[in-house]
Amino acid sequence: MELDRIRYSLVWEDSKTLYNGLEITPADQVLVITSAGCNVLNALLKNPATVTAIDLNPVQNRLLLLKKHLILNYIYPEFRNLLGLEGPEQVSETWAKVAPTLPLELQTYWAPFFQCHPNGLMAAGKLEIYLNSFFYTLQPELQEKLQQLITFKNVAAQHRFFLEELHQTAFQQQFIEYFDEANLSKGRDPKLFKYATESGGATFYKRLLNQLSSVLVKDNFFFRFFFFGPEGIPQQVLPPCYQEQNYSLLRAQLHKLKVVNSEAVDYLLSEEGQSISKASLSNIFEYTSPEEFNKVYQKLFADPERNLRIIFWNLLQEQGTDLLNDPWAKPLLSESLSGADGCFYFSNVRVQEHAKVPTRATEISIPEDKTGFIL
Repeated sequence: MELDRIRYSLVWEDSKTLYNGLEITPADQVLVITSAGCNVLNALLKNPATVTAIDLNPVQNRLLLLKKHLILNYIYPEFRNLLGLEGPEQVSETWAKVAPTLPLELQTYWAPFFQCHPNGLMAAGKLEIYLNSFFYTLQPELQEKLQQLITFKNVAAQHRFFLEELHQTAFQQQFIEYFDEANLSKGRDPKLFKYATESGGATFYKRLLNQLSSVLVKDNFFFRFFFFGPEGIPQQVLPPCYQEQNYSLLRAQLHKLKVVNSEAVDYLLSEEGQSISKASLSNIFEYTSPEEFNKVYQKLFADPERNLRIIFWNLLQEQGTDLLNDPWAKPLLSESLSGADGCFYFSNVRVQEHAKVPTRATEISIPEDKTGFIL
């Protein structure tokens, strides 16, 4: 695993699923895998007590800390420009303006980055460069048809156009080949496929086809970014943390942020991590065997005195779906969230929760969900 570069410059787990899955309250101490920092910032917008951002890769944490500094010290248009939402010309002009005003350490570290990544922060990750390059492998007529998908105003017309103009054409073949196991490793860690139960390209194409039949993709941030990059995405389609209307609130919440270079599960099991009540674990279990996952899962929920809810995403595995009589599963919530309109390439999302065993005096007030498990 590369720990010396930005592997992800965007968080692909959507904020709606994060919010509905964790149900963050002002009393919660939240742990979020840093990645590009998007969901760390999104979590802060829900006004929790604290948010701990954690990542094994110190460069991912550096990216978040740069965003924190920009949000605290610069106006929204400058932040937006450096993300790359207004195109490379604005990235260059804004960096030339901002760089001399940065602390020397930040200026020294990030100057070479912006020289190598003229499209800005949001498109600079190893995965994002790989994904955004697909569009340019297509013939111009296929590029034009793909772009037409974000002009439709109803799902039926969008889906019909895709079936008639792109499905079972060179687009389908090129998509499957580009995102197969061998090529996907150019954008993601090859370990992703060690325990995978599904293939890459063909599986992702089926999920894309399903999304086009159920979601209006012009309003889907991840579809637009996946194929066309950050430029030109409407303000209202952006993740909440990158919308201008939330900028002041985000700035006001940043004092609650703590950044840790470590492994998330180890931290949750540590003494320091015992205070965490909600955790977003991205798709970290994609890299573990089912046996390893079950061991970790049992450890996370072993303490009867602990309140903990976790959410994680499955990509090419089905972690957490084969546990029989699982007292911590929230299957109805997980199923409803898996049908949401986030990024098409995820398989599903799982929410698991362990509630502290009550004393006798409070047993009569225990609620139950529809599965019969104590909440």
